[in-house]
Amino acid sequence: MLFTLVSFIILLLILIFVHEFGHFIAAKLLGVRVEKFSLGFPPKAWSKKIGETEYQLAWLPLGGYVSLYGETPGTEVPPELQERSFSHKPVWVRTVVVAAGPLFNVFFAIVALWLVNFVGGAQHVAPIVGPIDPDGPAFRAGLMAEDRVLAIDRTPIEYYDDVLAQADLSQGRPLTLTVVRKGQTLEATVVPEPKEWTDPLGDVNHTWSLGFKALTRPIIDETVPDKPAALAGLKPGDLILSIDETPILDWSDLLAVLKKSDVVETQGDKTVHQKPKPMRIQVDRGGVVLTLTVTPVLEPIYEPNGQTGFAPFLGLKPRLEIIRRPLGFFGSFKEGLGETWLVSKLTVQTFIRLFQTKISLKVLGGPIMIAEVAGKKAREGLIDFIWVMALISVNLAIINLVPLPILDGGQIVFFLLEGLFRRPLSLKVREVCQWVGVTALAALMVLVFYNDIYRWVTRLTGPDVSQIETTTK
Repeated sequence: MLFTLVSFIILLLILIFVHEFGHFIAAKLLGVRVEKFSLGFPPKAWSKKIGETEYQLAWLPLGGYVSLYGETPGTEVPPELQERSFSHKPVWVRTVVVAAGPLFNVFFAIVALWLVNFVGGAQHVAPIVGPIDPDGPAFRAGLMAEDRVLAIDRTPIEYYDDVLAQADLSQGRPLTLTVVRKGQTLEATVVPEPKEWTDPLGDVNHTWSLGFKALTRPIIDETVPDKPAALAGLKPGDLILSIDETPILDWSDLLAVLKKSDVVETQGDKTVHQKPKPMRIQVDRGGVVLTLTVTPVLEPIYEPNGQTGFAPFLGLKPRLEIIRRPLGFFGSFKEGLGETWLVSKLTVQTFIRLFQTKISLKVLGGPIMIAEVAGKKAREGLIDFIWVMALISVNLAIINLVPLPILDGGQIVFFLLEGLFRRPLSLKVREVCQWVGVTALAALMVLVFYNDIYRWVTRLTGPDVSQIETTTK
């Protein structure tokens, strides 16, 4: 709990600093007097005045602000200070100062993802055939699990992503796959089939499929401490052979068995789970076959509609066959730029779906959800923590650009209207808009806090579980 809280505060302070520093440096460079730079909201914890600016740390780390001289409409500014007054600056200067906050959040995301890609490189799944659709083209062509794809139509294949790309490019044209099977090179002709899939935003996408997924061998890479697998004695490196005598050839087989173990029934308006049964898991540990008994627990998961559901959980992570490719200095920057664009696009699309009511408002999360994500990623390592900071930084930038008067986006709209009509909006109109903005933002905060608290309480109370009787033969 303490680790999660500290991680959350560090994440917030860094992102708030980046955002407010954008406003600060733009104001300084464009000749606007900065009276206060604050990380956090009052009460004040520490402050120091350097030159004309007071620098402050406050106790509530849920935001920050930069106080600019003359920024309040209607404030009387002496003629000798009008050159340093925010409200007396040209529209383009005020627009740049306000927009600099979100822009610095985007810039931070690009730099952070640049670093992540430079350290970790590009990570790709090996092009090894895994689960095969029994009614799909790969099965009909005679492909088998553990075949390694070397080429498609003589084009060398390095990663599983290349397989997907070639299938899409084919548009249904027959493809010749060169594979290696137990040291022998073979060729098979596969005819891709059209396939539909729904993305997290609810959009239906069309693609071409070869009818197989990448292989994920059922080898344990990590066990989560104090969870069923670790408590039962499963260890990293164990190869899972079977569960309750059902052969496990791929990690997806394990997930399928685990999913089937979740017996759910509806009792009125309630969803009731039966208490999970113990599982007999057979593993190969360094050539020695062991059988261990593990009882899954029901752990909370986030449903697509924003609700908290429950699913059986063992506490295992698979050992993926990852091919790492160094990207270099400039390649990492390009990748970071591309990822920032994709996250920005997805965030904007999510907001649009929310306004269209195509996505439930229950998916929105607030400080509690951010704290949980921050704590989880911080435990996984510094690079993962930086990665999630980059994603949240992009979200923070886009949220601030929403045209609500109390946010940066609303101020920019005011400035654009002033430039269009050659005069500022009246003070009364601005005050009414500010009131509407504050009300809307307050309603949003109430909603996300409600969602956070609801999910938190649901996880604490746990699922409705009915007892079942098991007999041991």
